[in-house]
Amino acid sequence: MTHPAPIPVSIPAPAPEMSAFANPLSVVRMLWKHKTAIVAVWIVLALAGLGIVRLLPNVYHAESLILVDSQKIPERFVASTVEVPVEEHLATISQQILSATQLEKLIHKFNLYPKLRKTKSPEQVIEQMRSDIQIIPEKGWAGARPGGNQSTGAFRVAYEGPDPTIVAGVVNEISGLFIAGNLREREMRAEGTSQFLESQLKEARKNLEQQEANLSRFKMQRMGELPEQEAALVGTLGRLHSELEGTQDAINRAEQNKMMLENTLRLAETAEAAVMRAVEQASAPRTVSSGVRPDVSLTTTAAAPPAPHSKTLQAQLDALRLRYREDHPEVKRAKAELEAALQQEAEEAALQPKKPASPVAKKSTPATEMVINPAVPFEMSTELNKEKARVATTRTQLAFTVKELESRVAERQRILRSIADYQARVERLPMREQELAAVTRDYEISKANYKSLLDKKMSAEMATDMERRQQAEQFTLQDPARIPSAPIKPKRLVLNIGAVVVGLVLSLAWALGIELRKDQFLGEWELPPHVQILGRVPNIVIGVPAQPGSGK
Repeated sequence: MTHPAPIPVSIPAPAPEMSAFANPLSVVRMLWKHKTAIVAVWIVLALAGLGIVRLLPNVYHAESLILVDSQKIPERFVASTVEVPVEEHLATISQQILSATQLEKLIHKFNLYPKLRKTKSPEQVIEQMRSDIQIIPEKGWAGARPGGNQSTGAFRVAYEGPDPTIVAGVVNEISGLFIAGNLREREMRAEGTSQFLESQLKEARKNLEQQEANLSRFKMQRMGELPEQEAALVGTLGRLHSELEGTQDAINRAEQNKMMLENTLRLAETAEAAVMRAVEQASAPRTVSSGVRPDVSLTTTAAAPPAPHSKTLQAQLDALRLRYREDHPEVKRAKAELEAALQQEAEEAALQPKKPASPVAKKSTPATEMVINPAVPFEMSTELNKEKARVATTRTQLAFTVKELESRVAERQRILRSIADYQARVERLPMREQELAAVTRDYEISKANYKSLLDKKMSAEMATDMERRQQAEQFTLQDPARIPSAPIKPKRLVLNIGAVVVGLVLSLAWALGIELRKDQFLGEWELPPHVQILGRVPNIVIGVPAQPGSGK
């Protein structure tokens, strides 16, 4: 028996499963199935959360406001030597106050963290306290401060802890440490600046003294060659040249006087010799014969007749003409005497008879007699003494003139040496000016440096005294910490609401998790859109009457 061939039938592939979260009705169906359990879990979790929030310890917060008070004395009178910005200064003091040593003292003083100290190390306790302390700078205070720069004018010190009284005490203690630390830090900075300037001033003073010694030694060694003495040197050179001219004129006059006195001396000596010969001739004895008449005498002389007086006067006139002019009274007097002497000699020559050419004494005179005329030697001796006195006077004047000439020549040599010396000094002035400029430059630099450091030292001392008197910029406790009346945390209302919400979320999540693990088909809304529903079978419960409206 033959069977007919099978007819192929195409069966559509099953549609992919849809997630239960693809439709909100599935979520609602799952939650509704466990509504009782969800409420029970929610209540349990909410009560647990509320209990935990209730057991959380209270944390109190206290803070103080510290104002950065500006300098009370105007800066144009006293400038502060502490020019550190407030932020940097505040950070430095904060590091000192928040150091382990300082915080450990506060912990022991206020008995902080008693439970934590039993379970944690001291470093951890200190770190916990450091995290509980807050330093909060305040902005917007620049308008009330000199200069108007946007800098910190105030800051707050805050601390959190379980005890409100202790928290306020800790904040006030830290505020006092900030104020004291600021005063101490500023005073130390001012004193450090003053000490540094003092050491620099000592070095500058030593350098200045050395430069002063160098300058003084240079001026002592180069005295008379300094640039500021140029006018004096030039004036001295002019005076020496004037002295040289005067000395040369004096030398010329002395040489003329010497020549004149030498001529006068020669003439005076000649006249003296002539008078001397005349005196000697007049003083010679004469022989008188006794055999002749008594009124007749024959005189025989052994010497020539004396020189006439006119020659002596002529020599004197020539000497006077060498010294004076023709209109000088001495020259006129000498001329008058010479004319009178010449006239007198001419008259005497006219009255005297002619003498025999060669008088010869008679040999037959039986007796002779020596006769001396005393009148002629007396006149001759007076003239001789006068000539001797004139010769002596002339020699004295000549010696004085020679001595004066030697002195003048020596004076000229001295002046010439002085002129050469001062001229050499003037020529060395440019070189000395350069040397003095080098020495003076170092001295002026040292002097300016010393003066600047001295001014700074005085200002630093005034600034240090101002810091000690607390007249400089300082921290002022504007608003001390008060005992807080309510804790800042925990926020119990927020935490209670959060506990209730978290409990509800956890209960809903628990119900959804249970349903998702069952992987059940919840309703026709989970089928793909192209699937046609042929019929609906109600929910059949054995022993339990069917409930209307049930989908199964």
